[in-house]
Amino acid sequence: MSKKEQLLKYLQKLKTSENTGNVPDIGLSKADKELLDKILEEGLVDEAIGFMQSLDEEQDWADVQKRLSGKKVRKLHMPTILKYAAIFIGVVSLGIALKLTLQHKEQPLPENTITLHTGDAVKTIQEGEKQSIVLASGEVVAVQEGNTLRYDPGNVDHPVFNELHVPYGKVFTLVLSDGTEIQLNSGTHIKYPVKFPTKGNREVTMTGEAYFKVSKNKEHPFIVNSEQVAVQVLGTEFNVTSYKEQSTINTVLVEGSVSLSHESDPESKTLLEPGNKGSWDKTQETMSVEKVDTLLYTSWLNGEIVFRDTPFSELLTKLERAYNVRIVNKNIGLEEKAFNARYNIKVESIEDVLEALKIIAPFGYEIKDKSTVHTKEITIN
Repeated sequence: MSKKEQLLKYLQKLKTSENTGNVPDIGLSKADKELLDKILEEGLVDEAIGFMQSLDEEQDWADVQKRLSGKKVRKLHMPTILKYAAIFIGVVSLGIALKLTLQHKEQPLPENTITLHTGDAVKTIQEGEKQSIVLASGEVVAVQEGNTLRYDPGNVDHPVFNELHVPYGKVFTLVLSDGTEIQLNSGTHIKYPVKFPTKGNREVTMTGEAYFKVSKNKEHPFIVNSEQVAVQVLGTEFNVTSYKEQSTINTVLVEGSVSLSHESDPESKTLLEPGNKGSWDKTQETMSVEKVDTLLYTSWLNGEIVFRDTPFSELLTKLERAYNVRIVNKNIGLEEKAFNARYNIKVESIEDVLEALKIIAPFGYEIKDKSTVHTKEITIN
């Protein structure tokens, strides 16, 4: 799509909107927004579109660029140039922002990419690289270094939320503005404020699995909202598992204390002690507490997958997340067989794991390399 086509598409969206708030404004400055308001107010959208359509794609665009850079150019032979020059020059300033908007909408990002939604843009997170996270307003709020994203929003005084998505086969570290450190496991999505408010609670929302090291602040409790369950803490370490396909939402407390509640009865609190696992059963709508070995639930932080009396179907789901593979099981006899095993994804490949599992319960499998999303497609026979 050419620059002119991009700008025309933006103006067409503006034409069908009652105000500029209904039009994507990634990267717009205050002056840009005032310009668009003026175009609407003066009823010049159709004329601006006509002006854009009258441009010679190659030569006139080059002339405008030269004019903006202060170089001498030939006169544009269009009767409307004086009337609409200000509009056109203003619209040109939206070009970069528009290009980003259209690229995000027309070229979806690969599903196996870590992505950060800043509210007005979608950024890709490439591990091993370094980049600053900048809001449309121009404020630098965070820095990514390698597999860690650290927030330091400075003087941001308006509420802004970011959303981070970690796909299958990847893990990532997030450090919030208050110093809270969160390890995000494969297939996890989390929404959080760029800067916590000076009053009230510190709240985030997540699905998937994450390990929290919460920065202590007695005046501002930290709350993790996961589906319909809220985990409230002051300062502690705990693991939350809340994948959509699982029947339970689990919170395992490693250090400190937390209280669990459900949105159906938020005043009813379930307190956990270190070494406890609190589980909310989505079907039965009940909360239960049991003593557990916390290492079984936090081993993923070291790249390990641990199975203890784990049904084969659940085992395969965990392998899919950890290795970013798709597994189809055609061996129905294995569905409910329980497995005890421990693997390290940093050392052992998915083929190594399958070969080891075959020793416990013989089965065959076929592997096809790389689909559009998953690294491998595996069929269990």
